[in-house]
Amino acid sequence: MKIINPLYDKAFKYLMENNKFAKKVLSVILDVVVEEVILENQETVLPYAFATQKLSLFRLDFKAKIKEADGSRKTVLIELQKSKFSTDIQRFRNYLGANYMSRPKAKNKVDEPVVEYESPYPIITIYILGYPLNDLPYMAVTVNRDIINAVSKEKIEVKSFFIEHLTHQSHIIQIRRLPEKRRTRLEKLLVLFNQAWCTEEGYIIDLQEIPKEFMDIANYLQSPLLDEKFRRNLEAEEQLDYIFGQQEAKHIKLLAESEKREQEAEKREQLERFQKVSLAIKLATYMKQNGASAVEIGKETGLSPDEIIDL
Repeated sequence: MKIINPLYDKAFKYLMENNKFAKKVLSVILDVVVEEVILENQETVLPYAFATQKLSLFRLDFKAKIKEADGSRKTVLIELQKSKFSTDIQRFRNYLGANYMSRPKAKNKVDEPVVEYESPYPIITIYILGYPLNDLPYMAVTVNRDIINAVSKEKIEVKSFFIEHLTHQSHIIQIRRLPEKRRTRLEKLLVLFNQAWCTEEGYIIDLQEIPKEFMDIANYLQSPLLDEKFRRNLEAEEQLDYIFGQQEAKHIKLLAESEKREQEAEKREQLERFQKVSLAIKLATYMKQNGASAVEIGKETGLSPDEIIDL
């Protein structure tokens, strides 16, 4: 069965704009029940550091009501960012936490903002990466907040509004670390992202297996293949990725060459300083043996009185 590759921005956006499937995907990733979800902000366009064109940082923001394992419910903001390239990490940092700001709660009769503001919601960040992180050899990790008593060093169980709203939980998923045996719900969901099954057209995946629980999503991702306009958009994204890859490789090469030149220049400077000091010491030693004063030696060689005494 062939589907559009959900690692592609337009394909993933198509998936997550469907409220039913957005709740299902987020529930699996967060390992909670997502009861309600509203898609708010979408991808942000920003300048690319070494290209004249502009590229988009793929980011979806959701406002969700979740039910946790203990039965409690709360509203959270979910900031989902997805990337095919390792160079996006800095842009992730630049846009993290944009939702910490409060928002006007209501307007009065004269259509002016009132003083009262909504309380900000806790933020959960999700990163879906199309490349492996060398220093994190796991398919998926969750970064939770532990509260530690700084005096006793003991973990404490408290619920604090301050901590809840000014720190965040993160989920990091590395698509290319999907194991051969899929046991958990998350692993089975990520089968639909399996890049090992990409066809010659990178935006199409030929699924070799389909977990029963996620057959509905697979069917949904199959239908755009019949839409010529949608396919052209995916092809355009693939071409842009190719251009990006070429520019990225060129940029990395230039950085490596620049770093090498700087290292070579630093070595030359160190060698020149060493040779200069060696010559000064030889001259100072000769002058001292021939009765020259410390003042005369220092004036001629540039050595300090302490350095001259140690000769």
